[in-house]
Amino acid sequence: MRTFHWTLFLTMLSLAGCGVGGKPAGGGEPAAETKAPPSDHGDKTDLGTLTVAGNKFNIARRGKLVPGKEGSFNVRPQGTSSDDLTKWNLYLWVEDKEGTQLSAPSKGTIEGSALHFHVTPRASENPPVRVVLRLRADGIDERAGLPLDGHGHEHKDGPHHGIPATFSGNGASGHLELKLHDDKGDLELWLSQDAALTKPFDLPLTDSVEIEFIDVDGRKVTLRPRNTEKNEDEDGNPNIRSGKTNYFIYPSKDGQDASWLKGKAFQSIVIVHFTLDGKEFVSEEFILKPHVH
Repeated sequence: MRTFHWTLFLTMLSLAGCGVGGKPAGGGEPAAETKAPPSDHGDKTDLGTLTVAGNKFNIARRGKLVPGKEGSFNVRPQGTSSDDLTKWNLYLWVEDKEGTQLSAPSKGTIEGSALHFHVTPRASENPPVRVVLRLRADGIDERAGLPLDGHGHEHKDGPHHGIPATFSGNGASGHLELKLHDDKGDLELWLSQDAALTKPFDLPLTDSVEIEFIDVDGRKVTLRPRNTEKNEDEDGNPNIRSGKTNYFIYPSKDGQDASWLKGKAFQSIVIVHFTLDGKEFVSEEFILKPHVH
C-alpha cells in the first residue's frame, strides 16, 4: 500500500491557485509592487514673507524641529520662475535667540517654482527660534530672517530689550521702544527721534500715551510719567529735560490692574497713539511680546 503524502498534495494545490513563478493561475501579469508613500515632514506652518535683496519669499516650515533630526522648509519666491531660481544661490539655516547658528547652511533643491530645504538642528541649551535665508548672486550677498513661531514678522530687541517700532504724524516721524515685563505685566515706553534711541522725542510731563491691543478686543491702556521729579526708568536712569520727557509707564496710578499682561506667552498686535501740540501721532502696527525675566 502506498502512503499518501498530504504535504505534497497541499503544495500542489497552492501552486495551482497562485500560478508558478508568482503569476495568477488564470494567466496575465503579476500585481504591481506596492511602494511605501514618500516620507512626510509633518504639518505645514506658514511663517510669513521676508525680503532679501528686493525679492520676496514666502517661507513655510514642515513639521517640528527636533535636535538631531531632519526638518524641512519650503521657500516660494514671489514673481520668480524656476529658470530664475537656477541663477541664484539660496541657503537656509536656523538660529537661537542669541543669533547662534544651530544648523549647517542648506542649499535648496528646486521643486517647480519653489525651493525645498532640509535642516538638522543640533542640540543646544537654547532652541532654534529663527530661520534665516541667504541670497548670493551677481555680487549680492544678503540675508533676512523670520521667527519660527509663525507670527510672521520679526523685530529685533531695542536698547532696553523691548520691541522697537516707528511712529509718524504732523509731517514728522520717529522711533519708539515698548517693553513688557512678563513677571509683573508692567510696560515701559521710550520715544526717540532716532532708531538707536539716543535723541529723545520729548512730550510735556502732563501728557500721556495710549496703547491699543488689537488682539485683546481692542483694549486700551494709558501710560504716563512715573513722577515729575526724575521720572526714572526701572534701571534708575532719569528722563526729564526742561520739563519734558520721553519715558512713560503702565501702571502709572494706584489701582490699575496689569495682571492680564502677565506671562511669557502673552502676545498681541499693538498700536501706540499720542498727541503733541494738538497733532496726533500713530505708530505702525507691531507685535508686542514680553521680555522674559
